[in-house]
Amino acid sequence: MAAGAVHSLALTEEGHVYGWGDGRANGHGQEQRTPQRVGALAGVRVLLVYAHEYSSCAVTEKGELYTWGIGDLNTFHLGYIVDAPQPTLKRVEALSRVKVVAAATCDSHTLVAGEDGMIWGFGERAALGLGEADAPPGEDEDSDDEGWVLQPTRIPSLRVRTLP
Repeated sequence: MAAGAVHSLALTEEGHVYGWGDGRANGHGQEQRTPQRVGALAGVRVLLVYAHEYSSCAVTEKGELYTWGIGDLNTFHLGYIVDAPQPTLKRVEALSRVKVVAAATCDSHTLVAGEDGMIWGFGERAALGLGEADAPPGEDEDSDDEGWVLQPTRIPSLRVRTLP
């Protein structure tokens, strides 16, 4: 189970995800007053779900990462570029070559661990441990001018141990 500020998620033994609460983050795109299976994940076996405030993410058996919700400056912490809230889930395609085994999300950033122990992040640069946004324009194409990393970026100073 996972609980955000206004929504909740539950994961069954079969890998089905149920969401309820506020439609901005429950995976349905509309308010659900009772647990309902998240249709966009039908046919996909999910291993892990995470929720925080108004955002959520799910890791599938194949190591795919799906994110959805809203957060600081709309959705810069979801791993893809959109300029409005993303109330229904979307796969983070930029991580298609990474087998994701764990993730953690909040309103300003998301961290992801690959099965090789490498850590990827997107969202607020300082919260990711990537320092201040002082790179000259054009030098870091995955970041904007406000200190946000818009696409999944490898965090070079960090590696974690993953379980088999």
